[in-house]
Amino acid sequence: MQINFKHQNVEYSCSVAEAKSLAIVLDFEGLQPNHFGTEKASNEVLKLGGFTGDTRVGGSCNVDSLEMIPHCNGTHTETVGHIVNEDIWVGHAALDVVSLAFLVTVGPELAKGTGDTYRPELDAEDWVITREMLEKAIVKVGAIQATKPGALIVRTLPNSSDKCARAYSSENQPPFFTVEACEFINETGVRHLLVDIPSVDRMDDDGLLTNHHIFWNVREKTHELSEDTRQEKTITEMIFVADEINDGIFGLNLQVPAFGSDAAPSRPVVFPAKAVG
Repeated sequence: MQINFKHQNVEYSCSVAEAKSLAIVLDFEGLQPNHFGTEKASNEVLKLGGFTGDTRVGGSCNVDSLEMIPHCNGTHTETVGHIVNEDIWVGHAALDVVSLAFLVTVGPELAKGTGDTYRPELDAEDWVITREMLEKAIVKVGAIQATKPGALIVRTLPNSSDKCARAYSSENQPPFFTVEACEFINETGVRHLLVDIPSVDRMDDDGLLTNHHIFWNVREKTHELSEDTRQEKTITEMIFVADEINDGIFGLNLQVPAFGSDAAPSRPVVFPAKAVG
């Protein structure tokens, strides 16, 4: 089965048979990724009156109660509602059936080796994703001047599978984007940004969430929407892009449940895309 879609008046085709999920499988009873040292996502058999939701102990069917924190327990998609006072629901924001996505791979570098900046000020030992490395990576998959993607997927190196169960903490801090890198992402015009790190911002950032504010165009140190805020944009964090998936151009189907919340667990699915004709 083929999916055909148009992006900037160019028709693209992708094969459903080549679909790959970028979501980390959330194992409620096993290892799972974690951010900020929060509680693990967990499940519990529903017991209600005389009903037990477990066929192993005589229940008629299996029914679990799930408890999780979408921002911290695995692959999730978030809206500007994450940083503003107003309720902007993720179930309303990620409605594209297919978006044209660029997948790029970058190797974060120590902040002391770059001229890029961050707010608050960078520490020399911070690992960062810079504007220059994003520019170079994007040129390899498609000239940004000719084609502006609807989504950008960023895979970081090294890319070991332990990202699927990594506990991020002050002792194990992930890389993050510089201000200049985030500004460049906005220049590409992408609506959906997907990353394999738990946040586009530094873990300890004095609560500024600088890059979140830049990406959604919310004035820094405020939590107020304005007429310039980009409410239609989303950020998806804690994905995993297997090495077998090469950098390139893809169709992206960002699957998000209709949650009345600023964030929800999500399942990004990509299909290699080719221009038709």
